[in-house]
Amino acid sequence: MNASTTVLDYIYIKTPQGLKEIAERSSGLLAKQRRLLILIDGIKSSSELAALLAEFELSAKLNELAELGFIQLKDAPLSIEPSVEIKEKVIKELPTAPATEAIIPSSIDPIFLEQAKNLMTESAQHCLGIMARSLIEEIQQCNQSNYKVVIARWNMALRQSNKARTHADQYVDAVKTLIGID
Repeated sequence: MNASTTVLDYIYIKTPQGLKEIAERSSGLLAKQRRLLILIDGIKSSSELAALLAEFELSAKLNELAELGFIQLKDAPLSIEPSVEIKEKVIKELPTAPATEAIIPSSIDPIFLEQAKNLMTESAQHCLGIMARSLIEEIQQCNQSNYKVVIARWNMALRQSNKARTHADQYVDAVKTLIGID
């Protein structure tokens, strides 16, 4: 087993600093770094992330995010204790509804909606090419009242694409995670 194969078998999680970066966009990450940070969920291995992003330099990007303190290996102890501010935010956002009910926010944070729109636009451009033009326009016009319909159309377009078919569920999960829906 060579070194690149070993690196691709790791599973990463976001650190408290990484969660804060997703919420606040304060570190000026490049779009590719941010997309990777969003997709890291403690479940997908590095090889699955590489397939989602079609990245050949994934190891370097993972190392950059780790050096910045945004991610770490899943089984490693947390290197930074979450701040009181982050703990309070997480506690406030814990669902109080029974687990059997879907939790749908009454309104989506506009920043998170914008991030989801960016992810949908980038994936549509990458996977659908020129055929995505009208879909991208629809994504850019997406708002609080029609986001479910737009996500559904984008998901169906990915599923019909040879290039994105196998990763459509993972893209949708990333968007749902961003905007906070089940």
